[in-house]
Formats: sequence, structure tokens, C-alpha cells
Amino acid sequence: MRTQIEVASEVGIVTIGDSLAALPGGLDQDVLLRHLEPLALAGRVFFLVADDPVRSRIALFAEESPPASFARDFEALGGTFRLDVPSGTIALSGWDKAGQAAAAGETGVTPGSHLLTVLTRRPFDGARHAEDMSELLGAEWRFKQTVDRLGVVGCLPTVLTALCVLAARWNWLWPALVLLAVSWLPYIVLKHTRRYREAERRAADHERARPHFVVSLTPTHEDGLSGGFLRI
Repeated sequence: MRTQIEVASEVGIVTIGDSLAALPGGLDQDVLLRHLEPLALAGRVFFLVADDPVRSRIALFAEESPPASFARDFEALGGTFRLDVPSGTIALSGWDKAGQAAAAGETGVTPGSHLLTVLTRRPFDGARHAEDMSELLGAEWRFKQTVDRLGVVGCLPTVLTALCVLAARWNWLWPALVLLAVSWLPYIVLKHTRRYREAERRAADHERARPHFVVSLTPTHEDGLSGGFLRI
């Protein structure tokens, strides 16, 4: 079962663990880590930690692995960890501005020990992004690309105008300003059309739906596997 949860944390720590697990309070990350690390190594909680406050979308796959198609966009982050879930309910939690740990969402799993693995997004690849947008938007993607290229073309007269001002070439300035207006006008007009704005909205919605991390949990009876945490 897949569940996607958006979780925010003022201290840069996001935990994944049994919904009944007690989490420490506070806004000092170092103090929180001193409490959480022993719990994580014992498999009682797992956490991701960053240097700054975070807001992440996490796709949680309970008792199943992510589809093979996810390998195109995600890669493994760290190894495999043990996580004990005696209550049968997993909670993803972060810390609010008051320093209180709060669950952003929950999902059910088989009570007991689980193997936990984490995937993260692959680095941005322009060709892969173009393929995704072409599949999502079709002809509207080509239209959006054309408009965006017009914006790049408009940058050239802008540079020319700036050079005229810096070089005090005032007799060149008026032609440069005319060229600037002519080059930017098609871009400005097309960028504000309903067609462009709709394509931009659909692309933004697609991006907002994508998880930052994928977490997989599968039941296990394997002994000797320890818990842990990962820095992101």
C-alpha cells in the first residue's frame, strides 16, 4: 500500500516510527539527536536529518517494494535498516515552531519488525525532464519551450542596452531600446496567454505531486540487523 505524506520540521529532523513511540521535545537539534540516535540504532525509530528546516513529501510503501519504474527517477540513499512497529501503525513526524513533535500522517503495517529502505531523487537531468514534460503536456510542452526561448532571445538586447549605457553611447541607446521592446513583446504577450499559464500550472502540479523520498517497509524475521538514520 502506498501512502504519500508531506511533513515539515523546524529542526531538520523527520522521524518514521511506531505511532506510540515517545519523541523528545525542543528546538536544539544536537540535544534531540542525543536522544534519538540510541533509539534509532535500537530499531525503535528511524529518522532523516538535515542541517536546516525541511518540508518533504515522502511516499511510504508499506509491505511492498516501489515499482521498478521508480528506478528511473530515484536511487538508493544509504542501506537497509530495522524498524520495530509493535502497534502496527507507522507515523511520520516533524517538530513545529514550539519544539513539539507532531505526526504529519500515519499508515498501517503488520505489527513487528520491518526492513526499511530509502530512495531519494536522482540529480536533475534535462533530457529526462523533457521526456516527462512531453508525455505530460504533449504539444503544450513544445509551445511552452518556444515561449521560453523567446525570453532567452530577449536577454540579448537587454545586454546591448546595458553596454550602451556603460559606454555612454547615447546615440546607440534609442535603437537599442526599440530593439529591446520588440524582442520582449512576443514573450510577454505569449507568457500571459491562457494556454501558457495552463501548461505552467500543470507542470507545477506535477512537480508538487512528486515525492522527495521513497520509503519502503517490508516485514522481516531477520536477526542481527540494526536500525539507524540518514543525513540528507
